[in-house]
Amino acid sequence: MLSTSLFAMLYITVCTVSLVTGILVLQNDRSSKTNHAYFALVVSLIIWTLGLTVSTVTSSITIAVWGQMVSSYGWANLYAILLVFVLRLTGRKERGNHYALFIPPILLMVVYGLPLNLYAYNLEFSPFGWLFTSTNTFWDYVFYVYFTGYTLLSLFLLIAWKTETEKHQKKQILLSLSVAFLVGSASDIYLPSFGVQLPQLAPIILVVPIVLIAQALRSRNPVVTGIDAAPRYTYIFVGVALYVLISVLQVRLTASSSILMALNLNESTFRGIITQLQMFISIYLVMRQKKTGVIAALLINGANLVSSVLYLIRTNSPDPIPGIISYIAVMLLIYLIRVFEQRSEWYISHIDSQRSELEKSQDRLYSLAFYDSLTKLPNRDYFINHVDQTITTLSDGSQKLAILFLDFDSFKSINDTAGHATGDLVLSKIAQVLVSVLDKEDVIARFGGDEFLVEVRRPKEEDLLLVTNTIMQALKNPIVLEQEEYFLPASIGVSIHPADGRDAHTLIMNADIAMYSAKAKGKNQVVYCDEEMKAQTTKRLRLTNGLYRALDRNELFVMYQPQMCTETRKVCGFEALVRWNNPEYGLVQPLSFIPLAEQTGLIRPIGMFVFEQACRQLIAFQQTCQERLTMSVNLSVVQLKDARIVENMKKILKKTGVDVHALQIEITESATFLDEPILLERIFELKQLGLSLAFDDFGTGHSSFSRLKTYPIDQLKIDIEFVQGITTGSDKDKALIKSIIQTAKNLGMEVLAEGVETEKQLQFLSQHGCDKVQGFYFSKPLKVEEIIANNQQIAF
Repeated sequence: MLSTSLFAMLYITVCTVSLVTGILVLQNDRSSKTNHAYFALVVSLIIWTLGLTVSTVTSSITIAVWGQMVSSYGWANLYAILLVFVLRLTGRKERGNHYALFIPPILLMVVYGLPLNLYAYNLEFSPFGWLFTSTNTFWDYVFYVYFTGYTLLSLFLLIAWKTETEKHQKKQILLSLSVAFLVGSASDIYLPSFGVQLPQLAPIILVVPIVLIAQALRSRNPVVTGIDAAPRYTYIFVGVALYVLISVLQVRLTASSSILMALNLNESTFRGIITQLQMFISIYLVMRQKKTGVIAALLINGANLVSSVLYLIRTNSPDPIPGIISYIAVMLLIYLIRVFEQRSEWYISHIDSQRSELEKSQDRLYSLAFYDSLTKLPNRDYFINHVDQTITTLSDGSQKLAILFLDFDSFKSINDTAGHATGDLVLSKIAQVLVSVLDKEDVIARFGGDEFLVEVRRPKEEDLLLVTNTIMQALKNPIVLEQEEYFLPASIGVSIHPADGRDAHTLIMNADIAMYSAKAKGKNQVVYCDEEMKAQTTKRLRLTNGLYRALDRNELFVMYQPQMCTETRKVCGFEALVRWNNPEYGLVQPLSFIPLAEQTGLIRPIGMFVFEQACRQLIAFQQTCQERLTMSVNLSVVQLKDARIVENMKKILKKTGVDVHALQIEITESATFLDEPILLERIFELKQLGLSLAFDDFGTGHSSFSRLKTYPIDQLKIDIEFVQGITTGSDKDKALIKSIIQTAKNLGMEVLAEGVETEKQLQFLSQHGCDKVQGFYFSKPLKVEEIIANNQQIAF
């Protein structure tokens, strides 16, 4: 009968779809107890449905009863398993032993499922096959109470389930279970009691909540789910149903069938067509749903294969052999397709993974190339590119572009006292402060160390002043780390486009110039770049570059200023003074190029050049003079730090053969002497060579009487500042000069006064015991040729 075959087909479809969902959920997370309960729920539904399938298609009442008995093992357990599943799904702890929930199902299985004659099945044959009609016995009422109570309790637990992440799934499951409960109760219990003949529809109806629950469970683990994350079970259901329908037609087909006569086909041809359709449906399921379709296709083809093999064994007929070969071929084809798809998925996944890693690598490289790892701000390269791009948009002149160069004045002290780790934290915090006071359109970058760059665009130059004032005001507040306060005043240099540059590099350079000018003027202030700054910097740069080749080009030479004995008023020595004849700027004074030489380290070779020239010239002077002469040579602190200076000077002394005792080294005191004990050690090493030592410019700067006791000094040179006070009549200057001379005499040191320009100064110094003088009153620094030419005038 067609209706019987139809419902058998529906039952088999329910079995197949349920088994597919159960397998997929279990594969999704094999360790989940909730998934285990779901799979048990699916198995109970399949047992229920298979038993009904047997009762539907058989013509024997005995087999139908056995089918009903098998079915009872499914529906008796289903509602208890449903309750356990809901308990686990909603996250409720199962109080006591949950196996107690299965006491009613066990009783029902004993009564309905075992051939103990405890229950008499009342079966009637109908167009839908054998139908079970309840006689409302005691055990029927037990089932009604069990079924209703467990179902309502499950629904109540779902209603009370408080979840924020699965609200949509909760509504779907609750609604589908409620509808299935009502419709199933009506079709399987209430309507049959009124004489309406219907097959059991509850298993077919239950497939809807089964599928929705499967989707909810699989959505909990989307990474594992993969490509087949939300399968469209409608296609599976329809495909399986169509396959089962075709299989039913194949089983019921006979040579005298009206269908064959209507289509004018023989039986073998029609069976071949059906086999091809089955193959097409199987491949369609595999291609459409991948993992879900593969499981469904294997199940239905496997079932047909087993059925055909059993038929072959039972009848010993060759008729099912083509079908068997066809089913094996289809299953092999499904396997090959799946293997190909898995490889394709792996390649795609591998390519996607590589692309993702490449994108991450590109992002990391971009971050490393254009962002500072400590402050997370853009770095210098990013800033330069951005400024150049901004300049191209300023053609209309509607906005002024300024570059701010910030350098924190006391950051080094934080590193020295609190450590570099704390310094890094302070820099990160100060970067956040700067970002907070700037507009979103402004760009701030870390230039390096404690230096930052800011790109600011404003309609007027006056608005730029407001920006710098805001930054300076924000920096007045300390950075607080672990209850320690760190104040970071800053010097800021500002350059403005286009006056101070038409490209990023020039603007940054001129802002840097202005920043150093701010430091030179006292720090913690804002200075705007101007033409004078740029001119001085340009000159400084050219002089620095020229200084590197000055020795090679013989541009450096030594002049000598005579030193007079106050008692005889005769020349008793000279001070060697280096001069630079620059091709571009002419005669460059020492105050201009000596600091450059110290900064670049060129003072070392220049100093050795002057020392050697002075040694050779002293020998030449001694040959033309009967009096004993001395030669003074200046050494800077930078030269004294040179570990090889003593060795180099020793070589020069040996090479020239000069009288070591006639050489004097002049050293200017500075704050460096306080911090670097190695300088005192170096001075003693020079003294051991036989050289005499003098403190130059004594009485100014960092001069200390305590050092007169520590250092092996032979001579004190009174600074010109005190000597000039003699002429102006300053009693304080005169008193200081007397004190210096008296102190030196008491310590056994010689005294020389610098900058003597008048007879009055000379007389005062002579009266109070000054041993030697030098200055323009006697002679300015002279070249060797001038000294020889003026031999008589300077009493040589």
